[in-house]
Amino acid sequence: MNTDLLGRELTATETQLLAAYDTLRALAADDDLAPCAAAGVRAALAPLAVVVTDLGLRYEHLLDDGV
Repeated sequence: MNTDLLGRELTATETQLLAAYDTLRALAADDDLAPCAAAGVRAALAPLAVVVTDLGLRYEHLLDDGV
């Protein structure tokens, strides 16, 4: 995805934020994580999800995926 929800080109920083968000989402979906790792990933993902949503990079509800 090279644009935000309004169709504007992503900046380099926005691209990095979105990549970090996608990485944490993938880790959160991993059923083989130790409980402490799973909790830490969810704790890191929550504020980053707010940033991604506020910037209009992606709109999704983490609760829909059990995060």
